[in-house]
Amino acid sequence: MRISTYIALIATGIIALLPLRSAYPQGIMDSQQVIADIIEDLTSKAETDEDYSQLAEDLLELSENKINLNSAKKDDLLKLIFLSDFQVQSLLDYRDSTGSILSIYELQAVPGFDLVDVQRLLPFVKVENAEQAVTASELLGGRNEISIRFKTPLETSAGYSDSYSAASRYTGSKDSYYTRYTYSGGKHFQVGLIAEKDAGEPMFDGTFKTGFDYLSGNIVLSDVGRVKKLVVGDYHAEFGQGLTFWNGISFGKSGNVLSGHKRGRGLVRHSSAYESQYLRGVGLTMPVLKADLTIFGSYRHIDAGIADTLDDGDLAFSSLPETGYHRTTSEIANRNTLQEMVAGANLTYNLRAVKTGLTFFHSEIEGVNAKTLAIYQLEPIRATKNALGMNVDAYLGKHLLFGEVAAELPTMKLAGIAGGFFRLTNTVQLAMIGRMYARDFNPRYTNGFAEGSGVSNERGLYTGLSVLPAKGWKLTTYVDIFKFPWLRYQVNAPSEGREFMAQSDAVIAENFSLTIRYRGKEAPKNLSGSTAQVTPVVGQTTQSLRLQLGYLPLETVRLKTTLEASAFSNDSLATEKGYLVAQDISLNPKRFPLSVNARFAVFDTPSWNSRIYSYESDMLYSFTVPAYYSKGTRLFVMVKYSLKNRLDVWLRYSQTYFSELDELGQGADLVEANTRSEIKAMVRFKF
Repeated sequence: MRISTYIALIATGIIALLPLRSAYPQGIMDSQQVIADIIEDLTSKAETDEDYSQLAEDLLELSENKINLNSAKKDDLLKLIFLSDFQVQSLLDYRDSTGSILSIYELQAVPGFDLVDVQRLLPFVKVENAEQAVTASELLGGRNEISIRFKTPLETSAGYSDSYSAASRYTGSKDSYYTRYTYSGGKHFQVGLIAEKDAGEPMFDGTFKTGFDYLSGNIVLSDVGRVKKLVVGDYHAEFGQGLTFWNGISFGKSGNVLSGHKRGRGLVRHSSAYESQYLRGVGLTMPVLKADLTIFGSYRHIDAGIADTLDDGDLAFSSLPETGYHRTTSEIANRNTLQEMVAGANLTYNLRAVKTGLTFFHSEIEGVNAKTLAIYQLEPIRATKNALGMNVDAYLGKHLLFGEVAAELPTMKLAGIAGGFFRLTNTVQLAMIGRMYARDFNPRYTNGFAEGSGVSNERGLYTGLSVLPAKGWKLTTYVDIFKFPWLRYQVNAPSEGREFMAQSDAVIAENFSLTIRYRGKEAPKNLSGSTAQVTPVVGQTTQSLRLQLGYLPLETVRLKTTLEASAFSNDSLATEKGYLVAQDISLNPKRFPLSVNARFAVFDTPSWNSRIYSYESDMLYSFTVPAYYSKGTRLFVMVKYSLKNRLDVWLRYSQTYFSELDELGQGADLVEANTRSEIKAMVRFKF
């Protein structure tokens, strides 16, 4: 019998034996744990180890500056990214019809809210009388925070050896350092500064002027007088559905099937250690008549591989690396070699039921692209780009329609997306999203809803359904059918595919919750290792089935068990099957300021093709989704100590053991061992 069949039988038995109850889990409302749960849901389809610190900080800031449900506007509630647009509108309608909300627990009576949503709202909202106007003392009497994080692997890779090739040798130590300072004057005034050194990069040896490879900062003023938002320094801009301009974090398909509608936040400060895709300059949002006008500009140096210097003095570049790594002599030589200028504007007009926006931007890199084109690329990346787009959100009764059309100028290459969220009943919601992106549409800063990488060469139709069959029980599912009219990376032919997901979330008892998720995807790819003159394209299928159990045996103890099976097959290989079993435990004593989080996992997958991604919570501002592959075990233990809401100290140890491998990685990252171990420590001081 297949592993997936075992999991399905176990899940069916649990559901049959444990009927639903009306209460929801009553554990300690630790905002950091709630934030970790939210990010895990939104990144359930993540297939890379992403930096989610920006999202974590945004949610943490909301938890420390709670939204007043009796005075919040729609834009305030839309910051709660885990709520759907329907839930936000339903909450506003409920407040309009009943008057002031008397208790946070009254949210259970709002149509469209399940028990998990109410539980997650608690750290971020409050119930008070209408807020007063901001005063100067509020701006200047805020909170300061200093955080320092250290990380080092216990194994040493080949790139740190003196015997390794000098050109590819890492010039710095294997230690990583991260330092940040923030000042928050409530929700109206923030100051931030970040300095970071990655593993292998030099520090304070004269290579970099500031000592650190990466230094970032900003000042933000929000909702003060006529200024809705003023950002000076490093920031992001998000507009419409991401087709014209969007360089902030974005989530695609996930267990939240109603997350396909993007909520452009306009100007957003850059507060992560990700060293690419941000703007450096000034952005301003102010009301103009009945609209909001945003103008923004950026001028900064970016990394580029220089191929030649032309007769007129211009630099010809062969690549625009965005890893942020500057460890070797060649990576350091590529650092900040070209200048990029970005300028743009957005005009957004808001009515109660309709929101429309017009966005224009111009970007220019001071260089000439000399990169050799891959077989799937139609033309080289142009150094100068312009785009114009229009977006609209419209509420028609209980339904939401949205879309955006964007055009590259002057070629008029187009990209378009249109969708609708339909509230069929208070417990049933339907989502439909269609997109059509020209094969050569390619502005520099886009992040629209897509299956492929970037907003180009894709057509697709996404359909999602969310149902609340009973109190404490949610069913969600989606089907996405997509087509790529032209070749793409590792697919040397036009192709098409489809993806299906079904998920059940249930609160079985006061202290027990259950999630079951199945995901299957069919999409073609080049045959790996082919020596044919024309690489054949073969169909491949990936499947996964996950069972996740959450249990609170005591108010101070939280257990989470994850069982997941994976399968991979294509037209030339036999089906690969893998599994993961992981046990998490969290201890939060009431009378002692010490908490412990730990995981032990066993995994077995035949190859990288059948790898399993499983979200793993970490210390503050650090969330990862590691890949489990090959055969072995993983362990991590993290301890946090807090002192009088002023000082937090984290210490974390992790190790992954691969029982069938003698060495890990390749090139400069080669480790002649079968383990990867890491120690991390962090201190945060608030005053």
